[in-house]
Amino acid sequence: MLHVFLTHLLCHPGIGHAAKKYWIKFATIAPEGSTWMKQMRTLDRTLRKKSNGDLGFRLYAGGVAGDELDVLRKIRIGQIHCAAFSGVGLGQVLPMVRVLDLPFLFKNNQEIDLVHKSLKPFFSENFRKNGFELLAWAEVGNVHLYSKKPIRKVVDLSQLKVWTWSGDPISKATFSAMGTNPIPLAVTDVTTALNTGMIDTVYGPALGALALQWHVYLKYMTSLPLTHSTGAVLLSNRMFNTLPPHLSKLLIEEIEPSMADLTTELRVQSEEAVQLLEKSGMTIIPMPAEKDCEDFYKVHDQVAREFTGKIYSQELLERVYGLIGRKP
Repeated sequence: MLHVFLTHLLCHPGIGHAAKKYWIKFATIAPEGSTWMKQMRTLDRTLRKKSNGDLGFRLYAGGVAGDELDVLRKIRIGQIHCAAFSGVGLGQVLPMVRVLDLPFLFKNNQEIDLVHKSLKPFFSENFRKNGFELLAWAEVGNVHLYSKKPIRKVVDLSQLKVWTWSGDPISKATFSAMGTNPIPLAVTDVTTALNTGMIDTVYGPALGALALQWHVYLKYMTSLPLTHSTGAVLLSNRMFNTLPPHLSKLLIEEIEPSMADLTTELRVQSEEAVQLLEKSGMTIIPMPAEKDCEDFYKVHDQVAREFTGKIYSQELLERVYGLIGRKP
């Protein structure tokens, strides 16, 4: 009887064996203490609680794992499993997603949300084919220009030393279309380049400009958004497929509403960040006059044409235009 009891004890699921723990290594350039990281820590606590400690994140914040391209390389060799990417990183995995980062594409948040919701199944399927699970869209926000000299017209950029994110063809083409010869650098090198005078114009969401202290070196911010930067949380299929079904289900169920809450909060904070930039001494350049706005919007047409058939298809571009009621 003792032998039978011990056999039952050792072989029965969950008895005699500690449940396997699944720790997802997550990296982001968002600094510790930022809204992004606070939300990720809240999500981590929720997952650990609801999984009885079997599922959670190990978080690497502030670019300690490198910029997005570094992190992507580490995911592909298994050192990192998951990351928050902006368009640059996303485009390295699935180039066609960069259609969402075209300059001057969206006019408001309603258009952004509609396109993200409508096209998520399509993009999820294609990310999966390339080795990743698209867990959720994640807000990066409206991107503005910050400069040492005011930018009111397209021509104003021609005399500026403009940074562009190394490896990002969309931003490079955008600034080239505006008459500049942009200087490619990793995000982690921007502060040094501003300090030395190598560059005098950068771009990013208002919260990012504050968090990274770029505003210390610059005097002006343009109100007209350059683009809306699409963000997403990607998890390697290799890691996702190791999760037991109940844990993968839990992860999917929890992360999407968590990132939706983050988006709502960041949109409020982005408006507050602009006010803080102004209080810090930065001058906010109002929306350009109608004629000058048209010149900026022509940049969209030029860049959109340049990458049609190269990065994304004409069909996908027209699908986006159709959702937001924009004529090709």
